[in-house]
Amino acid sequence: MAIQIKELHIKVKIEEEVTNSATSQPLSPVKLQELKSQLIKECTKEVLEKLKEKTER
Repeated sequence: MAIQIKELHIKVKIEEEVTNSATSQPLSPVKLQELKSQLIKECTKEVLEKLKEKTER
C-alpha cells in the first residue's frame, strides 16, 4: 500500500542568543550550506521515522 503525502507542515522556532554584533562573525557560504544540508537530513530522518511508525500500526 502506497502512502501519499498531500500536505506537509513544518514548524520551526529559532532562538538566537543576543551577542555583541561587533564580535559575531557572519557564516561563510560553505558553513551555511553545511548547516542547511544537516537540517534537511535531520528533517528527512524524522519524517521517515514517523512514516515507519504509521505503517507499523
